[in-house]
Amino acid sequence: MNNISTQNLNLLPNIENFKKLCKSISVLDAIISQDWESRYYSYQKEWDENEEFFEMRNGSGDEIKILFSSNGCVINGFAHESEMCDWKEIEIKEEKSFFAKLFGSKEKKTELVQNISKGVVDSLPNEFHNFIFGEPVKSSGTTFCIWRKQSDSNWNVGQIKYPNDDYLDGSSDLMYIFDSNPKTYKDWAEEYFDDTFEDRTLDIELVEYIYGGGLITKEIVEKINPDIEDYEQLKTDLNDIGFEHQIE
Repeated sequence: MNNISTQNLNLLPNIENFKKLCKSISVLDAIISQDWESRYYSYQKEWDENEEFFEMRNGSGDEIKILFSSNGCVINGFAHESEMCDWKEIEIKEEKSFFAKLFGSKEKKTELVQNISKGVVDSLPNEFHNFIFGEPVKSSGTTFCIWRKQSDSNWNVGQIKYPNDDYLDGSSDLMYIFDSNPKTYKDWAEEYFDDTFEDRTLDIELVEYIYGGGLITKEIVEKINPDIEDYEQLKTDLNDIGFEHQIE
């Protein structure tokens, strides 16, 4: 079966189920790794007023940033190996006083700006412009963008001009985790957190339980990660995600 990608949007769940999936993945990461910097996936239920935020960071330059809001959902992805990753350095023009022009620094200030490939965001609804064209997305970059307004019956992309290679925009490589299959997360986690699962495996039934929105208890946590130490931190993480728990 093909992976979820900008060419296989029908494989994405609806907005509400997608939000639940993003939370479940983030909960599992939070239990397995208490070091936030070592996590792949994270979720903030109160990112801004009436906005929730999911993020994927692989440490190699690839990122996914997802906004859930009253307007719907928008997914921004950046795959650094894609040919659609096109950055250029431009000069920042500053208004200088006469004195500054004479005696100020002659060094030119520049910034990196991405030339987003044709079609990727050209038809993006106005409701999502602040997120996609503002920070932190602007600095991260965009090689693919997917959106769905609350009134939409399907996920959408623009009329994308893909590069002539198999990797395309990188969406298939980065979004496979969203297939709603607990085994997909289990297999990924055992490889990514290989030190943690060197002498044991991640119980698929526990992943299924969390994918189903099951209540998080200390018993569940210790079955997933018997080495967990800081329950106060975990409690904070679960509250930030907005996942039901009984961690006191």
